[in-house]
Amino acid sequence: MTYYDLKEFIESQVPILNNEKPEVIKTMSVSGKNETRTSGDVDWKKELELFIQADINKPAYSKSYSISKPDSLTVLYTLKPGESLPVRYLKIEMDKTSGTPLMIKALLRSENKLYQSEKNIEMHGSVQDSQWHLNSYTIKGYQKLATMDKKSFDVIVRVQR
Repeated sequence: MTYYDLKEFIESQVPILNNEKPEVIKTMSVSGKNETRTSGDVDWKKELELFIQADINKPAYSKSYSISKPDSLTVLYTLKPGESLPVRYLKIEMDKTSGTPLMIKALLRSENKLYQSEKNIEMHGSVQDSQWHLNSYTIKGYQKLATMDKKSFDVIVRVQR
């Protein structure tokens, strides 16, 4: 494995979250219109799909990112100049005891002649009794079609325990 296996980590948490069924408070904003929902019935695989998409641990990507360590618990993967992959950067801060991520942050961008999209995603977790717990995540970004105005969106999710 060249990079941290984000896909494996997220997929390992999905059955735990499906089993625990924590209540979530989700606030969504699309072009300035807000809506808040509370639910205990969440399809976690679908809900965390963007974080799985932020996984860069693919053989074809093995030489596409530079790796830096701002400190002993943080790793930052940055897309090298000249590369055009959707994940522009991925930052992971680890728990010093368990080695599991406390914070995951990524920028996903895609564009062609007809479409532009950018998603800033961030997830926060904590470790209690050697068990990782999802605390919150956010998705902020925009979509723009060539024939339409840019639509910005924010999703903020808080997990209640």
